[in-house]
Amino acid sequence: MITIDGPAGSGKSTVARLLAKALGLTYLDTGATYRALAYAVLRGDPSALGNVSQLVLVAHVLPLRVVPGRAGGLHVYLDALDITRAIRSEDVSRAAATISTFPEVRAVMVARQRELAKGQGLVVEGRDTGSVVFPKAPHKFFLTADLGIRAERRRRELLKLYGEPTPLGQIRHEMRFRDLLDQTRPVGRLVQPKGAVAIDTTHLTARQVVERMLRRIRR
Repeated sequence: MITIDGPAGSGKSTVARLLAKALGLTYLDTGATYRALAYAVLRGDPSALGNVSQLVLVAHVLPLRVVPGRAGGLHVYLDALDITRAIRSEDVSRAAATISTFPEVRAVMVARQRELAKGQGLVVEGRDTGSVVFPKAPHKFFLTADLGIRAERRRRELLKLYGEPTPLGQIRHEMRFRDLLDQTRPVGRLVQPKGAVAIDTTHLTARQVVERMLRRIRR
């Protein structure tokens, strides 16, 4: 079990996929589970976004599946519907950020994340994987990067996914808001987990980060 935490745009997803591939492990993005829940709520009853009891109910029955993809990637399904691309939209991102602030919802989703991880060697990435979800993981990493770099990475990701440019200023604003939510929520807030190795990815490529991780893991 290897956990990788950090704020949006710090490089977690790319690094986690590459590391999983290098070690022959399965990749799991815990943030995708919250995005899947947000997608289901937006598609069904958007007014439920502020109803904690309704969100908890949906979280319990969410027909969620995660399936390993090519190059260490991950496909996310609700029943037979592949929502991997759909959950990366800004609307879903904003809804997921709101949903993830509710302790009752997080409790259900953490239990589901642990269930998804059973019996597998994993590289897990998110915001509280090493502090809350898998606190006893033998290898933990915490990635950081300057806000400007993080926003530019997110802009490129969105352009690749949807083919339309998103204003960089808008992305920076939304990242600041998400950072504030992540750092101040009552449960599962974004912190460097105890025992985690911190890596500033601002001036590093994803492969350089992976190389540092591999050296640490193989000590």
